[in-house]
Amino acid sequence: MKRWLLLLMLLWTALQAQIQVLPDIDVSGDSQIKIFLYKKALPYSRESIARDSISAFVPSSLPYLELPQSGPIPKSFSHYLHLQGDTSLGLDAYYKYYPALKAVSNVNATLSMRLPKQNMHSHHGGLGLDFGLDDKEALELSFKHFDTEMKGLDSEYTMASLTSYHDKLELKNLNIRQMSHEIRVYQIEQDNSGVAFKSSGLGFSHQSLLDFEGFTWGNRLYLYSQKPVLHSFIEVQQGIMDKLSLHVIQDGYSFFPVPGFHWRYSTNYDQQLSIVNSPETQGNDYYELLEEYRWLSLAASRRNTTIPLNLKIALEDTHPWDNVFLDRYLLANITKYKVNAPALRDSPNPEVPELYYSDVFSNESGISLSFGEGRLVFDQAIALSLSYMPNEDWLRQPYAPLLKVESTLVYQSPPFEARLGLNQHYFAIDHYQKPLPELLDICVNAAYDLNLQTQIYLKAENLLSSPKWQFKSLPRQDTSLFAGFVRRF
Repeated sequence: MKRWLLLLMLLWTALQAQIQVLPDIDVSGDSQIKIFLYKKALPYSRESIARDSISAFVPSSLPYLELPQSGPIPKSFSHYLHLQGDTSLGLDAYYKYYPALKAVSNVNATLSMRLPKQNMHSHHGGLGLDFGLDDKEALELSFKHFDTEMKGLDSEYTMASLTSYHDKLELKNLNIRQMSHEIRVYQIEQDNSGVAFKSSGLGFSHQSLLDFEGFTWGNRLYLYSQKPVLHSFIEVQQGIMDKLSLHVIQDGYSFFPVPGFHWRYSTNYDQQLSIVNSPETQGNDYYELLEEYRWLSLAASRRNTTIPLNLKIALEDTHPWDNVFLDRYLLANITKYKVNAPALRDSPNPEVPELYYSDVFSNESGISLSFGEGRLVFDQAIALSLSYMPNEDWLRQPYAPLLKVESTLVYQSPPFEARLGLNQHYFAIDHYQKPLPELLDICVNAAYDLNLQTQIYLKAENLLSSPKWQFKSLPRQDTSLFAGFVRRF
């Protein structure tokens, strides 16, 4: 009888037992959208606890889990090759070789050719050697040579550089992060319609973050022009602001003490309002300028670009409404003031633009929408941009459209991917402040993976042959067809 009573009591207790449902937790991280943490079982491995984002309390009596030691995972391929050609007589090639050496990460080579017109060509070539000292340190040795010719212009540029990077470095009582150094040796010779320009020298740059108790000290130093450039800032974690900083920028011509801040507020689930000002400095060495503008007269002295005002106000949301095709949206307003930004103007040679520097104030308001997810995605972006040059009687910035509308439709069904885009630019002007016709650029891309190591793709740009200029004296981009090949072996 006692056994039956005990069994009935156990059965009644089991029926009365309830599963305790714990609340979900929102965890804020560095991402602009909060990460949602789903309920999960408590990890009892000390190794998994160390990697988990939330600390767990496990009795010290539990045995320590020894994970099996394994060597480095060998690479499944030793070569990487990317080739692309187009109907405008352009060719781009990139090759990388991964040797079976512990100290050498890869050896790489690049080649880029442009022949848009008869007797007009540009060849960019480079060689590189990367060393992986360990997981936190890297060393890169590279060599670049640019050769450009056209009517009245003969230009050659040669550069060798040595770059080091340290992710984390402890030096006595200093904790240093993201420290990089670069040394460049260069030589450039130009002849633009009888006007000769020649320069050679040594350039140096440094970047680092130093962590102290309660604040971070960041530094950027550029020594590649006639005057040194220093950008230093102190950043602290503040109660109201996520990050609060004071930046001091000295570019050899002006001194800028400006504040920086990063404020975020979660207005709803997966919705965030952010206000950020991030002062910046941008280098304008010969290498970066000739990469962007291949046919260019470099008579002007180099200057660094300083951006003391870089303010962004943004509201973004993911899955804003249930049962609606809209997947996410972004509303943003970006205000910038650039000091000594690179610009182009006419030179004595009517075929070649000349480089100079000007201040640019810009304000851009835009909305970005993304519809659907999975195989079919449609993105729509609309931006209204106002750009003026204060030191040139507030003239509008040339070749900067007032209204931009960009639409993209992407279909993905591995191993096939297709993309259809329409870029519309309206109300742009040239460097004479004369209106430019609107740009209607229809582009089509298609890629197919033959296997895990091989991909082929085709691309067509500016199918309507709308006038598309970088500068009016330079060749405009008409309808172009591209074919590419990517292979790992």
